[in-house]
Amino acid sequence: MRAKKQNRVMQAFKINHGQSGYTVLEVMVTCAVISVIAGVVIPAVYHEYEKARLSSCLSELGGMRAVAYDLGNGRYIPTPEQFWGEGYPNAEEGEYYYIVDAEDANKGHGNDLDNCDEDNPGASIENRTCLSMKFAVFCNHDHGSLGKYCYATDIDQPTVVALDGSNDPGYHDQLGLPQGEDPAPQGKEPKTKKK
Repeated sequence: MRAKKQNRVMQAFKINHGQSGYTVLEVMVTCAVISVIAGVVIPAVYHEYEKARLSSCLSELGGMRAVAYDLGNGRYIPTPEQFWGEGYPNAEEGEYYYIVDAEDANKGHGNDLDNCDEDNPGASIENRTCLSMKFAVFCNHDHGSLGKYCYATDIDQPTVVALDGSNDPGYHDQLGLPQGEDPAPQGKEPKTKKK
């Protein structure tokens, strides 16, 4: 009787085993294949995301540059207060900055925005080219493997700063410093441009 019962249990086990689920080996192989695919696809998708964000940032900086020109009607450079208040009245806190060279933290001491002291041109720091730049707009975004940050000025189109910093004009150095009579630059997120 006991042998019959064991025989029935074994048959039931074989039938159920043959009809049910996956073996441990099959599950492990499936997991390995999914891991390999994810390892290839996820970095590629993230790189495309970084490229899209960089493109968006460069476009935004180009627009900010145009707004600065538009506000001044080609005759003057708007102050940061005018730029944000009139150019982007709906701006919220964010990671874009607008700095006017005449108001930079080193005014009268070599104006590190454009490497030129307009108040005393003869005193410009040796081996620096006097660019006579008027304003800079830049972001404080992390652009991953594509660059440190982006900037544009009245004399430079939107540009990406290389990861090694070889083309970094040093605008991030201004972030914690007062701007002439104004406090340190405040990050904003441009929303709707002026109408």
